[in-house]
Amino acid sequence: MKGKKKAGLSVLTVILCGTLLAGCGSGEFHVSDLPDMFRNFFDVRKNLEDTSSSENASGSGDSNGLGADARAGSGTASDSGESSASDSGQSIVSDISSFLDGVTGDYKDKLPEGDTLFVNNAPVFYYYTQLSEEEQGIYDALLAVTRDPTSTDYHKKVTVSEDPSSDAFGRELTIAYEALIYDHPELFWFRQSSGNFQYYYNSLSTGGTYDVMIRLSRTYDDYQNQMTAFNQAVSDFMADIDLTQPQPVIALQIHDKLIDTVTYDTDLAASYSSDGAFDYGYTAYGALVANSRNQTNTCVCDGYSYAYEYLLQQAGITCTRVGGYAGSSPDSMEAHSWNLVQLDGAWYEVDATWDDQDSDPQQYASGGSIISAALNDAAYWNRIRHFMFNLTTDQISNYTPGDEYTYYTADGYATFLTSSVHVRDDGSEHSGGTADYISKLAPTANGTAYTYDALSSWAAGYRGQTDYDGDGIPG
Repeated sequence: MKGKKKAGLSVLTVILCGTLLAGCGSGEFHVSDLPDMFRNFFDVRKNLEDTSSSENASGSGDSNGLGADARAGSGTASDSGESSASDSGQSIVSDISSFLDGVTGDYKDKLPEGDTLFVNNAPVFYYYTQLSEEEQGIYDALLAVTRDPTSTDYHKKVTVSEDPSSDAFGRELTIAYEALIYDHPELFWFRQSSGNFQYYYNSLSTGGTYDVMIRLSRTYDDYQNQMTAFNQAVSDFMADIDLTQPQPVIALQIHDKLIDTVTYDTDLAASYSSDGAFDYGYTAYGALVANSRNQTNTCVCDGYSYAYEYLLQQAGITCTRVGGYAGSSPDSMEAHSWNLVQLDGAWYEVDATWDDQDSDPQQYASGGSIISAALNDAAYWNRIRHFMFNLTTDQISNYTPGDEYTYYTADGYATFLTSSVHVRDDGSEHSGGTADYISKLAPTANGTAYTYDALSSWAAGYRGQTDYDGDGIPG
């Protein structure tokens, strides 16, 4: 973990010649608070007539097919979850009027041409496959206008059956947006504000459908510099990964290098509850480049999960992430995120954040000879650093460490792990009751073929791999 100082696992129990010694902590792990990024981004559906009775959208009647019947939605939400306009009514009208100047009567798309710095080689974008056809159309439109985020001039039409002024359409937009952000970790910039997109539509239904135009509402001014740095960091990271190996071994290599590279952002985790401000530490950029305070490779659980997803995607492995809650018990859960990886058609759960544990002797200075022996046993500690690797959903949901995680010596034994829970955010009371529409669509993991034990033995049979952990096992 490259010189980082990060709270590790607490020694929960040490048995010394039959005497129970108190542990040095409660066994809490790194379960940082996720910001509530997914409010209803598109809930400002202001009728222009309500905003200004003297002006219509085009400023000149119905020459563009919209006129006073045009309405607008904007992606701005207040901290209370209630929608609020970020500009005055007059500026909203002027903005829409300017936008409509470039729109023809048949709603012709205007999209970026040429290459984009947003690159993703995923074989499948999982959450996209879980959307309805209409939600997929919205997702496609959102993605299309991001190709050049330096301009708000681009727009794309999507035809929908839900009335764009309805809550049902607002829900579709929110689901499509969440799916886009979950599927595309390279779009990390779009997480920092709920007002990155706007949409405009004709309030008159044609054949039971409505035409909606989607565009960016603000520009990504540091796009060139940040995306160049991000893409270079990804390239440098992947240069050490042996992509000729089977996908399960590649996933193990990436997991191990990631937790060796990243520093957990304890400051950001501590400040979220009182601050809640956006930071690149919530993104793959924080994990692979730097957080918003210019601390390199520093992030919280969001950053780990987005980075692991993106790196596996670039290796051609299907991976997604899930938001939810985790802790030592249902009563101690905190907001958290982790991953699901598909290998040979079966899904596996992976929590790289919790796997990122230091065997720091200074942290356990008072632990005694048994603890010291455990910390210096590379094979044992490497097992600890994979206790959340390639589990089933049942296992991670109600985790109980097996006897293989107990360290035995002639003088006694020590345990470093405790039981824990991971609960996906499905909007129910037991998961926190928040409105995450996407995580409940995540797959159930039932894979058992590629556990850490199976892969560590398998990987040891290959040559030319990097031994990231120093335990004599490649990967």
